[in-house]
Amino acid sequence: MKRLAAITDKDITGAESISTATPRIAAGTILFDNEDNIALCHLGKFDFYTLPGGGVDAGEDLITAAKREVLEETGCDCEIIDEVGAVFESRTEDDFTQERYIFIARVMGEKGEPQPTDFEVFLASTVDWYPLKKALQLVTDSIPKDYQQKYIRHRNIIILNEVLKNHAHMIGELP
Repeated sequence: MKRLAAITDKDITGAESISTATPRIAAGTILFDNEDNIALCHLGKFDFYTLPGGGVDAGEDLITAAKREVLEETGCDCEIIDEVGAVFESRTEDDFTQERYIFIARVMGEKGEPQPTDFEVFLASTVDWYPLKKALQLVTDSIPKDYQQKYIRHRNIIILNEVLKNHAHMIGELP
């Protein structure tokens, strides 16, 4: 899968440091519904928007993990349609690295109810649906409350811009 970016502290805080932690592998999606809106997870505790996705569990492949995360965070079954790319993150303050693989997916069947983890309940996470450009604006306008959210926001802006630039022609053509 094509690497879209490598985000380091230089991009977020201006520091030159790099984490040497073993990368966490994660998978996520740009999930389209039948009206060509995409799912955004709204973290009510912070009034912050992010894309569905999370860590790959032991024994899971990327596609299985992406579909599981979509089901948990949006309540929707989905079909993976295409690859968007990967984003590498190196967070020195957390001594954390991550390689996140992003796919384009389409909701299959009816939208269901999210199945949040205890942590997502704590964050007051909900799912909302927006046109792609509106979603990019909401993510861009989200004000990060901490170091991690600065990374998440930066990563999601890169991903959404990539979809707008190189995959927007698919909107309306997706099954």
